[in-house]
Amino acid sequence: MKRGRVDILLSVYNPNLDYLKKQLISINQQTYTNIKIYVFDDCVDKRTDPLIFKEYITNFSYELLPYEEKNLNYILAFGKLLEASKGEYIAFCDQDDIWMPNKIEKCVQYLNDTDTLLVASDRQIIDGKDNIIRDSVRKYNHKNYDSWQTYDDIAKYNIFVTYAVGMSIVARGDFARSTLPLSGVTAHDTWLLSCASTEGKVAFLNEALVQYRRHGNNVSGILPNINSKQDYVQKRVENSIRKIEDLERKYPNHKDLEEIKDFAYARKNKNIRKLIKYRYLAPDLVKFEIVMKFIPNFLFKFLLSFARR
Repeated sequence: MKRGRVDILLSVYNPNLDYLKKQLISINQQTYTNIKIYVFDDCVDKRTDPLIFKEYITNFSYELLPYEEKNLNYILAFGKLLEASKGEYIAFCDQDDIWMPNKIEKCVQYLNDTDTLLVASDRQIIDGKDNIIRDSVRKYNHKNYDSWQTYDDIAKYNIFVTYAVGMSIVARGDFARSTLPLSGVTAHDTWLLSCASTEGKVAFLNEALVQYRRHGNNVSGILPNINSKQDYVQKRVENSIRKIEDLERKYPNHKDLEEIKDFAYARKNKNIRKLIKYRYLAPDLVKFEIVMKFIPNFLFKFLLSFARR
């Protein structure tokens, strides 16, 4: 197998040190041998002691990127890491998950054997004590965003609902860097997957190669940073339009652009007829937003609180 270098991009922000150690150990135990880790600490007020990387990354080289004077946020933090990278392959890494030892090996093997731009894998769900809550997301969740297959054309769907989480993704380095600058209004994984599916082929490995830790401080989760209907409109609906504007600037001839824009503005205008028309793009999203239109803000807050328990 061609063993080009894999750059693992790790963004940290005031991490739980126990979780971070376990993540670093799982990286250090990768069976693939040509790896470099880039680390960026985005927490201005409480820096992570860099000795933790020296202690737990012993099999590979690593580089700590210079601090910034102000917080970038996780999207731009990954953009900074991607810009610094030079590897033939790119793998995104969070600070609190665990990788299977063959995660990089399997993904690079697939990229070597195909003309795919990006590959994602299945994942297990673990809790804060490393207990496996679900041994396979794909096995139990048959939603469209967790049941797509290799070479499916998912670009127009992924714009609205992320079809692969960052820590499960490995991409070709030159392609990944060509997506810079990342859209500032959507997660790096959503942007990269949308670009990859627009430009070429994306693949899915039906094997859980990562353990995604679900706990109270995850950046992802049930509507993070959303506490009211107004928050939802501003951060989800209006940001979605800005994301599509970024996509249009990069791909002005995108074959699905008008369909994507029509659905986005139907969401903004609460146009139920058009929401129903385009429900195939994001069925759960459409159901949620139709219901949300008719419930008062206090009930929205209550239901959100209940769902997060």
